[in-house]
Amino acid sequence: MFRTCSRVVLMCTLLLTVGVPGHSVARASVADEEGVLAWFDGQWIDLSEGWGGAEACSSDGVTATCYRSEAEMDRAAKASMASMAIVPLASCANSLRLYRSTSYGGAVLQLTTRGVYLNLSAYGFDNDTSSYKVGACASYFYDGANGGSPLYPGGTGANASATAMLTGWDNRVSSVYIA
Repeated sequence: MFRTCSRVVLMCTLLLTVGVPGHSVARASVADEEGVLAWFDGQWIDLSEGWGGAEACSSDGVTATCYRSEAEMDRAAKASMASMAIVPLASCANSLRLYRSTSYGGAVLQLTTRGVYLNLSAYGFDNDTSSYKVGACASYFYDGANGGSPLYPGGTGANASATAMLTGWDNRVSSVYIA
């Protein structure tokens, strides 16, 4: 029994330390102000310094990967879900998607990490949200970093969405919290 448990712990430690081939590991913790490193087009990019040719980026708080389109991100997620049966409690089964343009247009940032404030500056998405889709977990949007007030007054419960932010909130969200 002990030998089996030790192997499981060792494998999990190796995956978290070394990473999974083809995926990046975020350089900063999800609550840091530093940029998040993401894997895109065969190289690392620091999202806080720009997305280059990426139009869609996804982060689960441990890994971050970017794609040329939202459709490409969706295909990759579908392929990865087919091989993964367990969703960690720290992640929401369905993601929060923030869009740079109204009507779900422009670049999209997909987040799944629950229970921590996510500063959008680390993802190069600070004050950039013009529309959104909330997944299975309620989300909260804030004007300041680390959940600073004020709180976005629009609907952000599970499965909520908005083709445009409420008046005065376009390009104003600086941090989010996924419950």
